[in-house]
Amino acid sequence: MTEKADTVLTVEDRAGLEVAHVRLLSQARYRAAIYLPRMEIGIFDSEGILTELRRLATSGRPAQIRILTHDVEQAHREGHRLIALAQRLPTAVSIRMPVDESHLGYASAFICDTTAGYLLRPVASRYEARGDLDAPGETSRLMAYFDEVWERAEPAWQIRPLGI
Repeated sequence: MTEKADTVLTVEDRAGLEVAHVRLLSQARYRAAIYLPRMEIGIFDSEGILTELRRLATSGRPAQIRILTHDVEQAHREGHRLIALAQRLPTAVSIRMPVDESHLGYASAFICDTTAGYLLRPVASRYEARGDLDAPGETSRLMAYFDEVWERAEPAWQIRPLGI
């Protein structure tokens, strides 16, 4: 019973959200999927999180970090560090924007290590989150939704560095 309790993630504030993100990313081997309707400064841009994302992105040939966001231009204007990471490591870090109206209404944010762990913020504008480092069923459900949106989303060409 205590083993399962060690995998459960419960977050109530910004500091806890960062710790949970780092914990989830540290268990990921080659892949992560991140759905952020809005890339807010302060979310996914701390040194600890970026260190884990860089580790994943440089972990080898199958490395893949996929990010879905609704407004990449605003994130780019505000200087979100995920944009800079995607620009520096474009073969491993991809950003797309949903275009279907049904997907643009999605108000939650989540991250999955793509196999077993997830962290879900039911209301993306809040810090409260729940997740589990060992929940392949829920991770699979979130990944199915992520993959559906990803396939219909457009690449975020506007963030490509000039000259590329």
